[in-house]
Amino acid sequence: MKRLIRISPFLLLVLFTAGSVYADSLASLFNGGSIIAGDKLFDNWELLYYDASDGRCFDPNNIEVTALNDGGMSPGPGLDFYVSNGELNVSGDGIYAYVDLMFGFRVSVLDPAMTITDNTLGFSAAGAYLSWLIDDSFDLGNYIRESIGTAAGLDDLGAKEVEFSTLKFPGATESFTSIISDSAAFAPQSEIWITKNVLVWAVDDSDGAGITGFEQRFSQSVVPEPSTLLLVGLGIAGLAAFRRSRKR
Repeated sequence: MKRLIRISPFLLLVLFTAGSVYADSLASLFNGGSIIAGDKLFDNWELLYYDASDGRCFDPNNIEVTALNDGGMSPGPGLDFYVSNGELNVSGDGIYAYVDLMFGFRVSVLDPAMTITDNTLGFSAAGAYLSWLIDDSFDLGNYIRESIGTAAGLDDLGAKEVEFSTLKFPGATESFTSIISDSAAFAPQSEIWITKNVLVWAVDDSDGAGITGFEQRFSQSVVPEPSTLLLVGLGIAGLAAFRRSRKR
């Protein structure tokens, strides 16, 4: 039987900068570390949950987080997550092999004149892969769900999902999912909390899946100066008065 390997395409714009790049491991970040990208501070990192079907222990040293300072106002500064040593890879066990990871962190502005206006998430270049034998059934994939809230654990500002997977039952047609980027927009915030859930799975013992990288951005906007807000308010009041005068 033929083996098929699919690697996620790269839909995210790759931007390069001559400035310095700062990176740290998840292990260091979980131990009280933080990262600055642009005027955004990423701190309060916390491992929330981890489980693997093969009983392996999670090693956060295998996930390196790098600041992305090259996005301007949009897509904005962000983070790149590089996964090494097969930390988020699985090989099917004939039942249901999986790795399930959840962690969270806070994003806040260092410049009071800036706010966070939306958030994007996506697999990196060749950041997710599937490998399986084309037979009568298979089930394997990579999935990341991210919630955005005004406090830790909340999703009141939105949620997004990316998935790279394939599924086939005996006698049925293959279902293939390739959603490698997603975004969420919300009202300007000076602080948001991110909760990220990563799931990788494979069923047949001849199949495998894995994630080697993903990244996200945080678009930003400038807080209007008080004088600008006053002018806008006067303009709206003037327009309302004009409309009332026309109705008389």
